[in-house]
Amino acid sequence: MNSKKNWFKSHLKTTITIFIAIISLITLGVVELALSKLFGLGNPVLYDNSPIYGFRPMPNQKLQRFLGAELTFNNLGLRSTGDWDKEKKNKILFLGDSVTYGGSYISNEELFSHLVFQDRKDYLSGNAAVNTWGVENIHALVAEEEFLPAGYYITSLIEDDFYRGLVRLQGLPYYNVEPGSAWAELFHYFVYTQNNKRYVPWQSIATEEHITKVLSKSVLKLKSMDAFLKAKGYKHKIFILPTRTQVVKKSPKDPKIWNLISENKLEVVYLLDELQEEEGQNLFHDEVHVTKEGHKVYAEILSKKLTGFLPEK
Repeated sequence: MNSKKNWFKSHLKTTITIFIAIISLITLGVVELALSKLFGLGNPVLYDNSPIYGFRPMPNQKLQRFLGAELTFNNLGLRSTGDWDKEKKNKILFLGDSVTYGGSYISNEELFSHLVFQDRKDYLSGNAAVNTWGVENIHALVAEEEFLPAGYYITSLIEDDFYRGLVRLQGLPYYNVEPGSAWAELFHYFVYTQNNKRYVPWQSIATEEHITKVLSKSVLKLKSMDAFLKAKGYKHKIFILPTRTQVVKKSPKDPKIWNLISENKLEVVYLLDELQEEEGQNLFHDEVHVTKEGHKVYAEILSKKLTGFLPEK
């Protein structure tokens, strides 16, 4: 009798264990599917790894990310509606960081780099901006790697880009190879955020002299790239994009950067001068990245500031 009772208890425990395991696997599978379909996790943008310019998206990628946003990268690794040939005269290339790149919640056709010239069907606009890039990455791609697929160049930066130096891929939550699953990408991002808690921003422990050297190097690189492009007969415009705090709370431009730009006689346009305080409420996705509405506003301002940049129709 006891043996039957013990057998029943053992069998019941095994059954419950198997049942829990099956439910757990089903739950993991359902969550994996939800993370994949809703947020595109498990299928991230893949990046190359360059000793010259750091990294940038690999060519020929098409994927859906957060809430269905469609990201397409053409044969040159640009966020563009189609592949580019070797003809430069009708091409416009945007350079910058993640604000210009747009992130994974903005589709290609919603980017200000697309919207600003959408009425000029005789020109193709491409977006070569890259997440977390600094001024030195942009300079290295254009002036050192001589990546020159267009006849017109627009560089749009945030002030923080001048502090970044040459950013490398290692240590960032980006991929050269597929993560394998949505869970894996989520786990890697969690590890990345936890690991970053070990560090404080270098500016908080650097001397003013070191900070000035870093900023001066970036400004000189930007000036060098501007001269390089114009010497080759290309047109180039530089824009400085604002932060939420600068627009909403009327915080000033970074005086160190502004002074260095002025001293080096570098022609830039600050979008902060064109924005009203009330516009900041719906403009920003976070402190620097903008919403879909923000991309529309930026496109409208850039369109006015770029009058005469392209030949008249």
